[in-house]
Amino acid sequence: MAIEVTPVPELKELTNFQSRYPRHLAVTGEGAVYTSVTSTDDNTTPPFAPVPGLDHVAAVSQYSESNKLNNKFSDWQRYLFLKTDGTVWTSIDELATFTPVPNLKDIVQLEQNYALSKDGSVWTWPDQDSYVPETYSDPAQITATPFSGLKDIRALYNNGRSRLAVDGQSHLWFWGSTVTGYSDGTTYQDHPVPVVFSGISKVTDAYIVERSIVALTSDGKVYAASIAADRISPDAKFTLLASGIQSIKGGGRHVIMQKNDGTLWGWGVNKNAELGYGTYEFSYKEPVPMQKPISVSLNGESIAFTNGVITRNGQNFIPLRSLFTKMGATIGYSMDKVVTITGTAADKTPLTIVINTVNGATTVNGKSVTLATPPFVVNGTVYLPLRFISEQLGAKVDWLPQESRIAISMK
Repeated sequence: MAIEVTPVPELKELTNFQSRYPRHLAVTGEGAVYTSVTSTDDNTTPPFAPVPGLDHVAAVSQYSESNKLNNKFSDWQRYLFLKTDGTVWTSIDELATFTPVPNLKDIVQLEQNYALSKDGSVWTWPDQDSYVPETYSDPAQITATPFSGLKDIRALYNNGRSRLAVDGQSHLWFWGSTVTGYSDGTTYQDHPVPVVFSGISKVTDAYIVERSIVALTSDGKVYAASIAADRISPDAKFTLLASGIQSIKGGGRHVIMQKNDGTLWGWGVNKNAELGYGTYEFSYKEPVPMQKPISVSLNGESIAFTNGVITRNGQNFIPLRSLFTKMGATIGYSMDKVVTITGTAADKTPLTIVINTVNGATTVNGKSVTLATPPFVVNGTVYLPLRFISEQLGAKVDWLPQESRIAISMK
């Protein structure tokens, strides 16, 4: 599937971006806020427009709330805006009006209903939930109070249920929910009192990823610990995931890591190919390399693929019918998942390549050949080794690293 990337000219030098369907919010380096709302009818997104009445904004946070005050159900989207002067402003009427949040000053970070002050103190206010009557109050009024049990905090992380904090000594703290069970049997156990972990130190960054805590340390190592338990223990076991990492970014159910050599690696849930590994395997327990975009040309002409090039063990694979027919070959695919490629070899003799995509067994003109990495199937698409088949068909294959392009030439 081809993806078209379209620039958004009105958005320049972005410092913060939040997206919670259907509204998208962007903050520019000048402190202006732009918004766009995706149509729920045809799923189109109009151009971004500036939000009037807001300026000098450094960051934005948003989450959903609801209550049953006076036995009447109400729900709304809570928007919070951190300004460069350290004040926090809120809106509950889809950005029509904005009011300052009392008690919050010198704030440096917002994480939903938690705020971090410059002095290392953490502030919070109720996140209204129609299932939790004690959270009910006038939604137009936020009363922020100091959160006890934490001090000298340098960073906060909040996924809505579970929270993390890193203090000035690079210790990692946890409070909020652990989780057990699945589907209708999912149960959350609340742990309102923060605990500091003894099994990890020198923490510089951390996220809640699905049912795990993932943390990066100052020596470039990434560790994971499970929160799939009835309770969280201060001596929870942290398992090494990767080394040589310079930064990480959590995505809710997965995490992307950037190594010191610039390569990107993913870990966690991959249901919708979030890890960029070129598969739809539901999840990975070990980090996998994110695929770089690779283009292919034949005699100088760019080749369009229905699906992109996938690299496995240093070899590039392409979709079954994307290129080889342009090289004069005929492609056959049988019900027993065997690919047959017929064409002309480099010495102008007839060529027949037979590849069993189930077990990788391959023959060239009837002679068995062992492939270093066998073909594979991703989401119903068969991938074949580009260089091996191209060279069998008499083509010359060159890798142009500066262009991230594979150049194929044949007479």
